[in-house]
Amino acid sequence: MNTVDNDDLLPEPRPVIGGRPRSLAEVVTVNDGLLVQHELLLAPGATAADLTTAMILVPPTAALVSHHGDVDVSLVFQEVSRDARRGVDGQPVGRGGDPGRT
Repeated sequence: MNTVDNDDLLPEPRPVIGGRPRSLAEVVTVNDGLLVQHELLLAPGATAADLTTAMILVPPTAALVSHHGDVDVSLVFQEVSRDARRGVDGQPVGRGGDPGRT
């Protein structure tokens, strides 16, 4: 049981033995208004199969906008949200910026 006395920090939870192993390639998605960011996190030891399995979760329209790395590698992809693809009247915005044309 975790208890807190005088603003002490809680100990980190211990992993459940026999539980699912942590993936070496994970995707975290954040919807930030008109943009959606998909962060692909790769840990040391990740295989091409791990990467491929995680990349399936990133939409093909998302573009690589940032990358970070130290021990783990982080690739950040960004796409326009579905809400931003619709015009003011709720109709899809066509190519060339002409509202109402699809």
